Amino acid sequence: MLRKILSLFSLFVIPAAVLMFPLDAQSDLADPEDIAHMKSGHKKVEGVVIDMKSGLYTVKTPAGATLTLTEAAAVRHGHGVPKVGDEMTLWVNEGNMVMDAHMKGQSDKAHRFISGTLASIDNAKSQMTLSTSGGEKNFKLKPESRMFKNIAAGAQVTIEVNETGEVIDLHEDKQ
Repeated sequence: MLRKILSLFSLFVIPAAVLMFPLDAQSDLADPEDIAHMKSGHKKVEGVVIDMKSGLYTVKTPAGATLTLTEAAAVRHGHGVPKVGDEMTLWVNEGNMVMDAHMKGQSDKAHRFISGTLASIDNAKSQMTLSTSGGEKNFKLKPESRMFKNIAAGAQVTIEVNETGEVIDLHEDKQ
């Protein structure tokens, strides 16, 4: 008889008690820079520097993929040169090109996302002109990112500008 009472207790009372107590679940607030990167089609990848040769360093991700970055880009952005064993956070675009790299946990200046009408792109001079509500503005193109899609002048675009003022990505706005 005692077994039967315990069985009924475990079948009805315990589940009812669990349902009566509210769960307190919260998620972390999203970083605005992370949201902007994701909206522009970038994915965040973390990894460890596994090799450094001739000014190039290789980062291996937990999934086994390897990405190669230049030492010059890291120095130009003021991030310092990573060493073998350092953990990195990378932002990779749709073509698996690294758009931004930071040491893991290193606080970085937020990138800016600016929308407007594309006035011109001059890859030979590494610059572009964007017409915004505040007038026409000229921007330097990051040397490694001169392979933007052929987007015609007059198109509505959003550019991503890094902490040194260089355009590192360009996307045509969806209508």
